[in-house]
Amino acid sequence: MSPDRPASRPGAWWVAGLAVVVAAPLLAASLRAEGGGPGTVAGWALGIALTWTVGGLLIMRLAPSNLAGRAPGRAPKVAVAAAGVGLAAASLAGGLVLAGIPATAPWVAGPVAAAADGRWGVLAVALVAGVAEEVFFRGALPRLLTGPARWVVPTAVYALVTLCTGSPALAVMALLLGPVAMWARETSGSLAGALFVHALWTLTMVGLFPAVVVRVGIAG
Repeated sequence: MSPDRPASRPGAWWVAGLAVVVAAPLLAASLRAEGGGPGTVAGWALGIALTWTVGGLLIMRLAPSNLAGRAPGRAPKVAVAAAGVGLAAASLAGGLVLAGIPATAPWVAGPVAAAADGRWGVLAVALVAGVAEEVFFRGALPRLLTGPARWVVPTAVYALVTLCTGSPALAVMALLLGPVAMWARETSGSLAGALFVHALWTLTMVGLFPAVVVRVGIAG
């Protein structure tokens, strides 16, 4: 499978830059809005998701991919599923370690509190946001790059933008999620693999992780 060709239209790069410039302050603002309740946070999150989605779709229109669509065989499907489960399990274990260490417990306290406050609504919004992030970072942005940069640049930008939430833990998770989701996209031959990996990670870390932290008694 040959890598995607870089975009021939500079307009795609302008769209990518604009999307990042708009989304980063929105993420920072969403952190300050946490005191307004789940509804307020959800509003900001959906605004960020809209930014990633519109930006990603515009890039895809300006920079068509030469990655041929194909139905993956059983082996790629099993490999992607195993990678998704492995990432979710590793993230859950790593999050529990961070929550149990006094120096790093504050890193996860904010996300845990946000997820626990209106958990199902937050989970639904997180799933929507995950789809939008994959559209932009694994579906669109790699089209503008070649070689290893197709993996490194989207993951680095993803982690830096995530750091705007004020949570180092989420930025670290982005560094883990990015390459696995990109690998799943390449292995499956479509964005569906990345979407599966991200959705499973979200269900684990937003839906399950806060409850586990409380259950084992290490909530901040």
